[in-house]
Amino acid sequence: MNTVQQMKENGVVGAGGAGFPTYVKAQSQAEIVLVNAAECEPLLHKDKQLLLHATDLFFQGLQTLMGLVSASKGIIGIKKKHTGLIAHLNERLPVQVELCPVDDFYPAGDELTLIRETTGVIIGPGALPISRGIVVSNVESLYNIGTARPVTTKFLNVGGAVEKRQTFEVPLGISFQEIIDYACPTIRDFTIIEGGPMMGKIVEDLSLPVTKTTAGLLVFPQDHVLIQKYRIMASEKRVNQIGKAACDQCTICTELCPRYLLGHPIQPHKAMRSLVFHQDGAGENEIQTHALYCCQCNLCSFVSCPEGLFPSQVCINNRAKALTKKIQYQGALENEPHPLAPYRKTPSKRLKRMLNLDLFPDSGDLSEHQFAPQTLRLLLRQHIGAPATPVVSVGDQVQQGQKIATVGDALGAEIHAPLAGQVSEVDDQAITLTLAYSE
Repeated sequence: MNTVQQMKENGVVGAGGAGFPTYVKAQSQAEIVLVNAAECEPLLHKDKQLLLHATDLFFQGLQTLMGLVSASKGIIGIKKKHTGLIAHLNERLPVQVELCPVDDFYPAGDELTLIRETTGVIIGPGALPISRGIVVSNVESLYNIGTARPVTTKFLNVGGAVEKRQTFEVPLGISFQEIIDYACPTIRDFTIIEGGPMMGKIVEDLSLPVTKTTAGLLVFPQDHVLIQKYRIMASEKRVNQIGKAACDQCTICTELCPRYLLGHPIQPHKAMRSLVFHQDGAGENEIQTHALYCCQCNLCSFVSCPEGLFPSQVCINNRAKALTKKIQYQGALENEPHPLAPYRKTPSKRLKRMLNLDLFPDSGDLSEHQFAPQTLRLLLRQHIGAPATPVVSVGDQVQQGQKIATVGDALGAEIHAPLAGQVSEVDDQAITLTLAYSE
């Protein structure tokens, strides 16, 4: 079995984003493997903890991926403020791997922004990094490659209003509720954001399971400014009504947009302008197709807009309509970065202050706690591509690391049992295991 096939068999996917199967990237040919270690979302720290506590396995994964794609260089993009971690990594850097410290701004971890910051290369609108000979991978994916075993656990942060503000390694399929209960919220009435505060989503159902892309669970008071913003953004009608009434076309949303600054055609202020002239249920000719190039970082909605409006959500809604109707952008695709781009970075400190995130300690050391859930619910779709198909039936006994679902030759990722137990339920969404623990 070659290493690419092993990576596919082990179910390695992008552990911090959409879950793109890593073995596909490993079949490319590239000059550079760029590690996205910028971790620019406040309150998230799992990548830094992996780099500190699992350094050798991380470097093993990085060197494996570099070898597969024939890369001559590995670059680790990490914020320069992490001086202690940088010193730790510098002492252990393999040959052909270098550290590239970047400024503390949001969104430094945006893939295309990080490529510009670390290599100077501009990726064109709609193009992939491989078009310029670059493969990008995040820290946890490389760690999973380095372990050379099936992916059965997930590293995630619990932060916000909790006593145990830490990084945990948890079995896939454990419920959010069990993790939050252990972390001990310090407030009674709270709301959970899954992911980071900038690009996460509100979770109403805490019985949902951890998947291969779960990065964090953040506990906030229900009246916190972020929760209020996310509630409004959930209603397209409300977002549009507010935008029509209050947008004064100052264009700051566009002037600070990270993809606009790279030379991409996205212009959030134009999407806001369209609200004034078009009724709800816009036709195909009224869809703002430049929104196809929005990276959905929410910077314009949460920070840039002086009126507190939601241009990112207007762009996201337009993007979804364009994709559904298969309408492409017809404008010019010049790729010249904005000359003032280096001076328009949004400092993380300012972002945290504006969103009242500095109310919570921004830390999350790795915990040694071992969770012992009674059941695990393994979703069949934890990745981009086809959902996995179960290869077990109700009543089957399974061992830790055993494959329980496969995608076959389709794009996707295999699913394995995180712990030994019995299959108690199988449906079109998930496999449920009842676990067996030694006395």
